[in-house]
Amino acid sequence: MLALLSSSAFISSWGYLAIFVLSVAQSCCVPTSSELTLGFAGVLAATGHLNLVSAVAVGATGEIVGACIAWVIGRTWGRAFVDHFGKYLLLTHADLDRAEAWYARHERTGVFGGRLLPVVRNFVALPAGVAEVPIAPFVLLTAAGSLLWDGAMAGIGYGVGSRWHAIMHGFSDAGYVLGALAVVAIAAFFAHRWRSYQHQKALGARR
Repeated sequence: MLALLSSSAFISSWGYLAIFVLSVAQSCCVPTSSELTLGFAGVLAATGHLNLVSAVAVGATGEIVGACIAWVIGRTWGRAFVDHFGKYLLLTHADLDRAEAWYARHERTGVFGGRLLPVVRNFVALPAGVAEVPIAPFVLLTAAGSLLWDGAMAGIGYGVGSRWHAIMHGFSDAGYVLGALAVVAIAAFFAHRWRSYQHQKALGARR
């Protein structure tokens, strides 16, 4: 709920610049939400504060820029990054091996399809760089997926339009429940990643 309010305030104050910054961050594996960013941009377009087409274009451009940054990081420092910082992020070389194998089998569908999946879309670019997915098709597929996703989210926001504040008021109580569920889900995720990391570390020590 707090993230929703802060994102909407940022976009209300800074418009297209805020959409661009949040979209770049989202594609660089920073936990921001394209659903919130473009959804609220659609709301502002419906109320005459932004242009809908421009908002989608700015969002998709930001996502392409962020994805390229993450791709370069993965392509240049992927395994070295895991060597130095993997223990803090609970990442192992086995995770990168799985990512590389996935992109080897689904190079095009992996990039395009990943851009159409909530949460997953934040983390598509880094393993694509590690897997050495060619940059030209990567950019084109990222652009296609981002335009489709961002257009859909902005369109939903545009449809909500002036009813946004009434809907937000209805979320006030539910937000606490969803927040608690999110904490539980995140804790379970990190517990799973910790067990996986320790298992892979133990396997590596035996070799």
